[in-house]
Amino acid sequence: MSERDGGNVAGGVSYCHEQSKQFADYILALPRQNGCPMRNAFDPAAIPSLLPRIILRERQADGTYRYRLAGTELQTYFGQELTGKSLDSWVGEQAVGPLQTAFDRMVEHPCGQVNVINLSYGSDLPTLLECVTFPFAGPTPAQLITHVAVLNSPLDLQQVQTAQAGPMNRLEGIDLGAGVADFSDITW
Repeated sequence: MSERDGGNVAGGVSYCHEQSKQFADYILALPRQNGCPMRNAFDPAAIPSLLPRIILRERQADGTYRYRLAGTELQTYFGQELTGKSLDSWVGEQAVGPLQTAFDRMVEHPCGQVNVINLSYGSDLPTLLECVTFPFAGPTPAQLITHVAVLNSPLDLQQVQTAQAGPMNRLEGIDLGAGVADFSDITW
């Protein structure tokens, strides 16, 4: 999970991990409605090697986000089932508000996003993740799809506990045709 290539560009944004770029290339090539890639055009069979690291989130009626599904590699890596859980049950208090704000902005001003964050689990070394997220057009409630690339990996992260978000190293919008939302106030 440490395959890296710093020169990858898709959608005007550079990526640290080759699979992040592959994911962005695929999503950016999908037909769009109101700027967003169409959910019904997404074909999991077209990107089988990326599926184990995909997360699909759904916005609930109360505005929170729930994991509709999470790839098998991510669930193994994080040592817990994410499907059906709320965002706050996994990322911790520090990041849930900023992440929800970022997700809402991507849905309301159709754009994608790449972020690089640190997650830690108790006394373990932090894990550096590159997350590439796009909103889907079509489904109600709103859905977001994310590919998670692990840029570095502690030796043992098979724990069932809430991750605590460490510093966010990068947050950049990906233009889907209508510009990008303003993420400049989102930090933790």
